[in-house]
Order: sequence, then C-alpha cells, then structure tokens
Amino acid sequence: MPNKSTDRQLPLLVASLKRLLRAKGIGYREIARTLGVSEPTIKRWLAGQGLTLERLEDLCAFVDVSLVELIEFAAQSADARLRQLSVEQEQALSQERNLAFVFTTILRGWSPEELRREQMLDDATLIACLARLDRLGLIELLPGNNVRLRTVRDVEWRRDGPMRAQFAHWIRTGAESMALQPEVPWGSEMVKVSKASLARLDDMIRDWRRNIRLLGEADRHASADPKAWYWVLISTHAVDLLADGDSTG
Repeated sequence: MPNKSTDRQLPLLVASLKRLLRAKGIGYREIARTLGVSEPTIKRWLAGQGLTLERLEDLCAFVDVSLVELIEFAAQSADARLRQLSVEQEQALSQERNLAFVFTTILRGWSPEELRREQMLDDATLIACLARLDRLGLIELLPGNNVRLRTVRDVEWRRDGPMRAQFAHWIRTGAESMALQPEVPWGSEMVKVSKASLARLDDMIRDWRRNIRLLGEADRHASADPKAWYWVLISTHAVDLLADGDSTG
C-alpha cells in the first residue's frame, strides 16, 4: 500500500472486501484460479499480508466495485453515527409519510434544496419536516436549511420495529399496482435453502441495495433526461407448497 495512513486503514478495507466476497459467494479457489496464484497466497492477501494497491484493485474487480467505492463502503462500516434508530424515532417516521420520505431521500444524498426543486415540496412542509428530524436527533439542521446526518446512510431498520411494519403495509397496499405495470422490470425466483444460506441471502440483499443506490446516484447527477421515482422491492417469503395457501416463516 502506498503510505502509512493507508496501511492503518488496510484491516478495515480487507474486512469490507471479505464481506462483499461472501455476499457474492466468491471463494479463495475461484479468485486464485482467475488471478493465476495459489490459494495460500489469496489467504495471505486477505489477511493483509503482501497486499499491494494493484492486487487490492484486482480483488475489488471480483465484486464489481472500484477502490474508491470500497473505501466508501469501509467508511460506512466504521462510522460511529447511528446505525439503528430507537423505537421512538422509527415510530415518528412511520406515522408521518412526508417525514419518512424527506429522511430517506436525505439518506440517499439529496439536499433539501433538491427536494424542494425536484419534488415540488412547498417551503412550509419541507422546513417543518427538517425541524422535526432535527428534534428527533436524526439530522442537524444548519443555517440555510442545510443538513448534516446524525445517522449512517445505510440505516438498519429494526426487524420487529415500526418502520418494517410500515413497509409491510406499503407493500400490501402497493402490490396490486406494481403487478399492473408491465413496462417496468419484474422477476421472481423460488428456491429451497438452509438457514445458513438464508443468512447469506441477507448479505446479498444488502449488496443489491447498495448497487441500486449507486445507480440512482449516478442518474441523479447525469443528464436532464426525464426521470421518475420507482419503488424497487426484493423480499423473501416462506411458502408451504403442500398447503392451500402460503405461510410466513
């Protein structure tokens, strides 16, 4: 690696890279075969031994991220800001749709000015939402309606919390309209997997969400071509193929 400062960050970069490799199901053998080195060499690299900048970039290619993106991903993992909201904070968001929308778009990098301009939110609604988010401790409201997040961008919603319940409600109420839009991408898959693979699927979904956000971020700063909001959903649901209906697991 090029300098001592980067060397101190190497364990975090390697840990983040290993997480991305696991999410994609890429093992040492596949990496070694592609790069033309031995498996023990790959193990040493992923232990931070003898790992050069060029080799780190080679490893990044296996998970389709640049070195810059890996650094950003690692920084998020090390961020000391809130990763999970309190029940009270989630409850407030789940009860106010405008508030939830403003917060989640800020999480995706939108500025209040972009929200006002692109989403045509009136000043009173926008300022009220920003002030409420500040009181909830989710953002710091700065002069000129600028904001600083007090959470990480990849917030982990509570598994049995208010926001997941609200998402479930939105899914139920929006499922029919989603099915009636044949012009948008759609697909499904059914598999029989173990608990261990289900945990790996959770990592894959995290990786998928990150790629979706990168796509939206790139488009946000791209040309002035017409754009629209799309709700992209992936979910797992346990089914009993021998029963008349299906059941949640």
